[in-house]
Amino acid sequence: AQISSNFANDYFGYKSGEDTDHRLGFTRLLSTGEVTPRQMLIALGISLTICAGSGLFLASQRGWWLLLVGAVVILCAIAYSAGKYSLARTALGDLAVVIFYGLVPILVSYYVIADTRPQPYLVLLALGIGIWETNILVCNNYRDYQEDIESHKLTLIARMGRKSGPLLYLINALLSLLLIAVGLIIEGSWVGAIVLALLSTALYANGILAIYRLKGKSLNKLLRYTNITTLIVGVVAMIILLI
Repeated sequence: AQISSNFANDYFGYKSGEDTDHRLGFTRLLSTGEVTPRQMLIALGISLTICAGSGLFLASQRGWWLLLVGAVVILCAIAYSAGKYSLARTALGDLAVVIFYGLVPILVSYYVIADTRPQPYLVLLALGIGIWETNILVCNNYRDYQEDIESHKLTLIARMGRKSGPLLYLINALLSLLLIAVGLIIEGSWVGAIVLALLSTALYANGILAIYRLKGKSLNKLLRYTNITTLIVGVVAMIILLI
């Protein structure tokens, strides 16, 4: 689903004229001419087929109601960037990240594997991870503020103003830290909560300082850092829960 969303984002961003040779973000193969629109559509179709096929198998093992979840995931993977009123263009991208990078993958995966409803502490952990992941989008939209304004792409930062970027990054970091710590405390991992809170504080603080300092293309480094931080926090949280 993630790969499909990226393919769709590349394709519809190119077709709408949002992606140009002057973009500050990472290079996209359509705008450079290395891949044709037809090839990208074929790649998108293959990716969606694999995604849907995997979902059908999981639904057959754990309940056909999961098809509804899968349908919503696939629909939103396309709706994120497709059309004049896409999620990305109507300031709903941040909410989509919380849902589809936090709540859905963690809680639905838990249900499929454990065959039982997720506990409340997992909901808090999923929210914490999802909210921190939103900072990847914050970095992206803060970097592309001027480009988005010119193309009428009304992201949350485009609506609130450029100065809201670092503030949103800070708020997301604080909320993520709180939710993850409380989730581990509810689960009973007091020591783990303290360890992860200290680790997260150090990692998040580094990112917060960076977004107040970096501009333009240099924000791509922070985008990578934010993503790597998610991996570190997630792996440590998993180890704590296993212990």
